[in-house]
Formats: sequence, C-alpha cells, structure tokens
Amino acid sequence: MEREQRLAVALSALKFTPRTGWMLRGVPAAIAETVSMHSHESSIIAVLLADTLRRHGVEVDPYRAATIAALHDAAEALVGDIVKRAVDAIGREVKEKLEAEAAAELFGRDSTAYRAVMSYIEQTTIEARVAKAAETLSTLIQGLRYVRQGYSEVREIVCSMYTSLNRMGTQIRSAVASLFPSTLKEAERLCTQQGDPDHKGEHE
Repeated sequence: MEREQRLAVALSALKFTPRTGWMLRGVPAAIAETVSMHSHESSIIAVLLADTLRRHGVEVDPYRAATIAALHDAAEALVGDIVKRAVDAIGREVKEKLEAEAAAELFGRDSTAYRAVMSYIEQTTIEARVAKAAETLSTLIQGLRYVRQGYSEVREIVCSMYTSLNRMGTQIRSAVASLFPSTLKEAERLCTQQGDPDHKGEHE
C-alpha cells in the first residue's frame, strides 16, 4: 500500500505542478503548463518524430521513444522542476543523480519506468535522443503559445530551445523541420528580431 500511495501522490503532483521556468518569466501559475501536460505533448511528438525517422531508414522504436518522453520528467514529482540556474549551481551530475534516485524510489530499479528515466538521462540510444528532441520541441511550442499571449519574457526559453534543436543530429533536425516547419520559422523570426538571447532560459 505504501508504494501505491506514493505513486498516487506523485501522479497528482505531476498533474498539478506548474513548470517553474514559465512562472519565472511572468506566466501566472493558473495558466502555466504543468509537468504532466508537457510530458503528454512530448510523448505524442516523440511518436511523430520516430515515425518520420523510420520512413527515412532510421531504426528507431516509436513506442520506446514515446515511453521515455512520457516519463522523462517523472522524477520531478519528488525533486521538483530544477531550473537551469540551479543546475549551474549544483552541477548537472548532481541533478541527474537526484532524478535517478527519485525514479528508483517511485518505480523500483527493476521497472520499465525506471529504465526509461535512466535512458533519458544517459542519452545513449536513438529513442532517448528522439525523446529529448520531442521534449525540447514541446517546450519551444509552448513558449510560442505564451509569446502570442503577450508574455514576452518567455522568448528567452523559446530561443534557447531553438538553439538546442539546431545543435541536434542532422537526421533529427530534418525530422523536426519536416513536421513543424512553420513553428521553426516562427521561432527563427522571434529569435533574430533582437539577436539570440544568452540562453539563461534553458528549461530543463
């Protein structure tokens, strides 16, 4: 029962916890995207990206990519949404260790869910890289939604995500561009209006 109660509390936390980066840039908590909302959108995008890559001869499992994307932020139910400034202060290795320990506590080390979280952290498989691209693209898309609503400070996150996507492998960049060409054009216009920001807004 203890494991069941812990999972129930964690799932509730993910559904109702706003992503911190949005609120730090002026988006009210009442309309800020939650962790679960982000994970759900990321998992859908991961399937679409993986399908696109498969059509171009890349061996990738869309179901595994979607599973990794759906679970990539699950540890935030226990450790919270650690923003980039905090990561810079404590170090990425510490952040990843905290997330791994949280995933083990939530799911158990012998579970598919734990292995999915670890796969995302380690980024050693094509499915994990697709999940990362999907998560990044989801954040960019949500950022553009907020910019259109007048939350101009969110531009910093949008441009950080746009830069991150451009640094990914050629095949993944091509898949993203084929699925969301207008979105990328909108982000490019936004990020070249006044020059690319210094990326303090990276939302990971």
